[in-house]
Amino acid sequence: MGWIRTLILICACTGIVAAQERGRQNPDAATLQLGTPIERTINPGQIHTYQVIADENTLIQITVEQRGIDVLVRIRNPSGKKVAEYDSPNGADGPENVSFVTTAKVPYFIDVTPLDRDGVPAGRYEIRLIEQRPATEQEIKDSKNQEALKALGLALLAEIEGPISELRVPQTRIKAQMQAAGLLFESDDKRALKYVTDAITGYRELASKIDPNNKQYMNAYNVAAGIRFEIISLLTVRQPEMALNFLRSTPPLADPWGNNRDQSTHEASMEIEIANQLAKKDPKRSLEIARENLKTRISSALTSTISNLRQDNPEMAAELAGEVVNKLLSQKLTRDSQSASLMLSLVHMSVQDSNQTAGTNGSPRRPPLISDQQRKDLLQKALTEALGFKQAAMNVYTPERDYAWSLLSGLQSLGPELEAVMSGSHALIDKKLKEFNSSANPSMVELQKYADALNDNNMPVEDVIQLLSKAPQQQRDQYYIQLANRLQNNGDVARAKQIVNDYVTAPYQRQQALTNLEMQQMYNSMQKGKMDDALRNVANLPTPDERAQALSQMASQIGPGYKPAAALALLDQARGMLTSSNRAHSQTELNAMLEIAKAYSRYDAKRAFEIIDPLVDQFNDISAAARTLEGFGGEYFEEDELILQNGNVVGNIATQLSGTLGMLALTNFDRSKATAERLNLPEVRLRVYLEIASQAIMSTR
Repeated sequence: MGWIRTLILICACTGIVAAQERGRQNPDAATLQLGTPIERTINPGQIHTYQVIADENTLIQITVEQRGIDVLVRIRNPSGKKVAEYDSPNGADGPENVSFVTTAKVPYFIDVTPLDRDGVPAGRYEIRLIEQRPATEQEIKDSKNQEALKALGLALLAEIEGPISELRVPQTRIKAQMQAAGLLFESDDKRALKYVTDAITGYRELASKIDPNNKQYMNAYNVAAGIRFEIISLLTVRQPEMALNFLRSTPPLADPWGNNRDQSTHEASMEIEIANQLAKKDPKRSLEIARENLKTRISSALTSTISNLRQDNPEMAAELAGEVVNKLLSQKLTRDSQSASLMLSLVHMSVQDSNQTAGTNGSPRRPPLISDQQRKDLLQKALTEALGFKQAAMNVYTPERDYAWSLLSGLQSLGPELEAVMSGSHALIDKKLKEFNSSANPSMVELQKYADALNDNNMPVEDVIQLLSKAPQQQRDQYYIQLANRLQNNGDVARAKQIVNDYVTAPYQRQQALTNLEMQQMYNSMQKGKMDDALRNVANLPTPDERAQALSQMASQIGPGYKPAAALALLDQARGMLTSSNRAHSQTELNAMLEIAKAYSRYDAKRAFEIIDPLVDQFNDISAAARTLEGFGGEYFEEDELILQNGNVVGNIATQLSGTLGMLALTNFDRSKATAERLNLPEVRLRVYLEIASQAIMSTR
């Protein structure tokens, strides 16, 4: 999905009063207010709901700043129907930007939920209403054209159905088929499944031809593994039984690094995710899959299946939990991280469950997840194994040491529950953990005092500098850099730079540290919404490529919360920091120009196309040059088609160019399509058409 997509919500309302009545279905939803951010912690499986009420034809802009957890933001109309979802590709940190136009004075609901429902720790986020103003005529016009834009996207998808099947590079064809299937599932299941069936056939043929003895095996393995995972992921949501059949009938290729245990764990996790998808509609099948999984291996992901079943089928959850306990009691917890993790999670869940009170309105109490005796047996086993673990000789690393450490740390967090099993257990665990520390390399113990000083904010900076001057020469520069970073984070930028200049002796490390400080200052300014300051930080970066890289990251942040004139002025300033030419002088610069063009598309499509048009010509020149260089140090083409998946620079540019033209299609569909037609390589044109269709179709979801 794009960094930010302006989605227009179109809902038919029979009247303001009726809609507001429906809004009372969410009586606990907090109302977002301009200038009043809300920061909260969210756990896996939780949904936090907010609401916004505005007049008809109002532009609403919201940002959700992720702080250690990847969240999905969903917009619902007053009837409760999902009308849009947002998940930018920025992982667990950074913003999810939301923008829509209202059609009546009614509540619109914003749901925030972790993207991964299970297996991730809690995290924090901040949600903020950053703009609420009357929409412009163009924004209102765009809102009324969304269904027409979707129709154009579906029509384009129909046009390219034949060309997709004619692609000769297997991985390019399969990925195109999967993208088309994902776009069609909501409107045409039959065509979507035809694409998936063809993709599965293509994958089987591709995998059958991969030779583990070939020197290119690692690249081939990565491509095949990525395609297989993509097929399973799409089907898990849409056709879970089909996903399970494909998963089980296509064993993974041999891991080139020999990580068979990790591969087996990953396979188990995918099976469990399929079981979780079935938990609501077919809990018996979900339980059956989990049991089949449990027969052959232990997966910590089983915790999520138990949790999902527990909501509506507590008896089934208790059955599965009991079987898991029996399996765990036969495992060696210090030899398998999955077993230890599952044991700790199950104990935590059962403790919470045991505190449950009788249901309201006379509803019966749910059966316990596991019995008190089962929980005691698990804890007794874990304590015995963890406390009895014997470490290998000093400086000899073993995975079991890490497993034992994690198990001890997990047990330490259980509190009174553990003391009830064995009096004095916490003291024994503390003693064992100290043994782990004392068995470490003596030189590492000596170095710990420097780390402690660097983490002590109460220790005067001059005292820290004095201590670091006695550190071994090979670590000293890094310690000074860490101190500078600490001062930077505390707001003392000038002192941070002074320490780097005065004490870091290696010229390259000194320059890199100064650049990193400047970049961090830029990020801090961006987070505070001070884009003018951030641009000044960019101007201080020493090389054109470093400036271009920073501008690539900044471009997507210029827009939300800014009036159009202010946003355009910032974008003009950013564009002026790059080359004065219409052509890029490096891949980094080209990336920045494309990102700035995307940002322009929100306000002035004409300026965006002024950037894109010369870059299309430049790409044609680059791809022609790559064809000439084929075999002389680079691998760009296969079956006379550009390879889009092996990480080559030309394929990467094609992918970035397609993303930009897809974004521009939201503003000017016909011109984006016409610009794509100027690309000389048919496979790249097809890639752009798919992205244009994707943006057009997804814009109304």
